[in-house]
Amino acid sequence: MIKYLGSKRTLLEQIGSVIGAFPEVQSVADVFSGTARVGHNLKRLGFQVTSNDHNAYAATLAKCYVQADAEDWSKDAQLLIAELNRLPGAPGFFTHTYCEQSRYFQPKNGARVDAMRQAISDKSLDPELEAILLVSLMEAADRVDSTTGLQMAYLKSWASRSANEIELRLPDLIARAKNGKSTATQLEAVDAVAGFRGDLVYLDPPYNQHSYLANYHIWETLVLWDKPEVYGIAQ
Repeated sequence: MIKYLGSKRTLLEQIGSVIGAFPEVQSVADVFSGTARVGHNLKRLGFQVTSNDHNAYAATLAKCYVQADAEDWSKDAQLLIAELNRLPGAPGFFTHTYCEQSRYFQPKNGARVDAMRQAISDKSLDPELEAILLVSLMEAADRVDSTTGLQMAYLKSWASRSANEIELRLPDLIARAKNGKSTATQLEAVDAVAGFRGDLVYLDPPYNQHSYLANYHIWETLVLWDKPEVYGIAQ
């Protein structure tokens, strides 16, 4: 999964153990899902999960890792990922903005991102399958970026990993949980909680005044493909 401020990667076992200590719990809502690591792990443990985040990139991560089930999409996604990996670069907005006007990615990789992202858009896929491909592209770009993880700035000199060739991989999809189909939503937190009908709510809100959208604005643009107006050195 992508590099992320406040990720609970090292706490997944503890979180799962705490929730698992209540045998009556079958469904869990993760209201600030971020990378969806927590929801992904809870689904793996058999819980029916509702993952929510207001940011489009985070909601897409949740749709891939929580809502989409491996038995439905793994084969189709793998075929499409292989097809996308064969595409030559086609420089466009992403290359110009994040590789030439700034230095988040090497231009050779930016051109491939442009080509692959446009191809995904042109296919008009089922939302779950599209989310899987977008997450594959997001994670591939994350592996060849030139940042410390946040997108409020890029490194003064190219990170060594940025010279690698971008390559999509199938995300770690898992089968439908024994307690039922999980879902992903993109709502304000209060609306997500108000609409949840289940056993337990997991709350991990942002812990400072900084906007996560500013920290990961490139992923938001990549998911929405809205080619927004940008400003400043960090674009």
